[in-house]
Amino acid sequence: MAEGRVRVAFIGCGGNARGHVQSVLQVPEADVVALCDVRPESIEQVAQRVPQIGGLPRFTDYRAMIDEVHPDAVIISIPHTLHYEAAAYAIEHGAHVQVEKPMACSSDEARRLLAARDRHGKVLLVGYQRHYQAGYRWVRDAVTSGRYGPVHFVEAWQAQDWKGAGWRGVPSLSGGGQLNDSGSHLVDIVLWTSGLQPREVFAFADNRGRQVDVLSAISFRCEGGAIGCLSIVGEHPRGLAEGLQIWCRDARIFVDTGVHLQTKGGPPAAVPEDEMSAFPGNKDANFVRAILGQEAVQVPGECGLAVAAFTEAVYASVASGQPASVAG
Repeated sequence: MAEGRVRVAFIGCGGNARGHVQSVLQVPEADVVALCDVRPESIEQVAQRVPQIGGLPRFTDYRAMIDEVHPDAVIISIPHTLHYEAAAYAIEHGAHVQVEKPMACSSDEARRLLAARDRHGKVLLVGYQRHYQAGYRWVRDAVTSGRYGPVHFVEAWQAQDWKGAGWRGVPSLSGGGQLNDSGSHLVDIVLWTSGLQPREVFAFADNRGRQVDVLSAISFRCEGGAIGCLSIVGEHPRGLAEGLQIWCRDARIFVDTGVHLQTKGGPPAAVPEDEMSAFPGNKDANFVRAILGQEAVQVPGECGLAVAAFTEAVYASVASGQPASVAG
């Protein structure tokens, strides 16, 4: 790695990666050095959108790209079940890794990635962008600091016109339906903002005629006694709607179009923006600067493990019709 600069390569050049490419190019300390996708037309599309990278080396095999280019870091945006092998290969061959959600599709894979990260001393960042949003950061700080007492109940929901199109509807590539796709963000933000550690889940799901889950109703119980529920609705008229409510001993905190706080004896009130953390940058800037030792990783692999273990337990409960334990 050149002094003060990070050479970044891309594994996967679909729609999600195109935004990452443009974002990385805006980070002064980063250079994009290579592109990889099994579909050459995807690389061409991103090159047309971002002409300054049109002349970069192109690959259809990420192993060949890593072996030939030796990037300092890779950003992985490929189907979910392929995340583990690509991330593990990159780390084992000297690259730092940012991987889109979910980090892995099983708790075992997630633990192996954490072990590889630690063994090789690499940065491993998961693509949960809500960690960089001021409102959610305020909620996490308020709840995990104990400012309003311990958490006793959490409710969260996500409603989306989620169609499970393309590879997202193929279990061997997606690893599951909406729960393992956009729903992964919901699971992460519930666990991260609340600081809770789920120990048992009981869940129902409806595939609505598809091969993967579209509707999910999930109840969970946590270490320390807190309980909660998550609702994921994949048939929604239009757009994306999300909500989160956390009941602590002394307050109710909820997020929809903004962040609101209701304390005992008072009405709900919006939390002023000037009370929220103005954490700089985004996940791509944080990734690069974490590699350079300038910032702490804001979405470490432990977040990916927590989501993988929770999701794994949900699918086990759905399959058995019984409660399932969350791997510790």
